Amino acid sequence: MFTLTISLDSLALYIVAADILILLSYVLYLFHRKRQLNKAMDAITDFITGYFNNSGAETRVTCFKLDANNHFVTLIESEPLKRFRYSIILENNLISHIFKTTGIVIEKIYWRFPIKPSPEIIATPDGNNLADDDSYFSDAYALAKAQGEYQVSEVPWDQYENSTVEK
Repeated sequence: MFTLTISLDSLALYIVAADILILLSYVLYLFHRKRQLNKAMDAITDFITGYFNNSGAETRVTCFKLDANNHFVTLIESEPLKRFRYSIILENNLISHIFKTTGIVIEKIYWRFPIKPSPEIIATPDGNNLADDDSYFSDAYALAKAQGEYQVSEVPWDQYENSTVEK
């Protein structure tokens, strides 16, 4: 038979209490860090959403933290508007302004422009049901119509070899 006797003298009790205190403080530190991360992501999301709401664009913003460092990645989902065609300019302005106001570094902004097939936004051959205020779809339809139809035909080999590309 085996008997285990534990004597808790004051030194052992202090060591156990210090270990429990260190473990508890580490858990609280992890919760605090997670709370700060969520606050930073909410600040980025709220700022970008407010920025586009002030300009009249409806957007959905999602923010993620990269694992390796304290940089963030932002995903912006918006209607396909013509003013977002050159979104790199908006990205640079947003990244620099968020860094100046909050001190948070955004690594990259990704855009998504989902197109919902509905009669209001699909261009038709008669041109009646084009997009509402934005000329994004009407410009694309006019360009496609101006270029004409795509035609494929057979060409003899001699004619192919003698052909030149016109610029």
